[in-house]
Amino acid sequence: KEEFECACKLDAWAQAGRMQFWVRNLVRKEGCSFFLQKADGRFYPDFLCKLDAGTILAVEYKGADRWEAAQDDRDVGGLWAALSGGRCKFVMVRNRQWETVEALL
Repeated sequence: KEEFECACKLDAWAQAGRMQFWVRNLVRKEGCSFFLQKADGRFYPDFLCKLDAGTILAVEYKGADRWEAAQDDRDVGGLWAALSGGRCKFVMVRNRQWETVEALL
């Protein structure tokens, strides 16, 4: 349910012109999924957004019960964004803290 709410927020921001478009990332679909490589597997962010400046924003919604176990996903997402030269952004959201996404738009 919370991921659906996140998608609704992304859709509202897209309709308001805050981004060009967003897509739901397909998990483990060879040839069409976006992933970040980790030492012990792959991390597939939930949503990918193309912002107006051409920047890509990866958004992961994580339930509060899984937040602590997702530290490595936050680390690899943050590293990916930091190494992109400003072309990519990453945010992991919990507890409907939509302002964390909105701050990156």
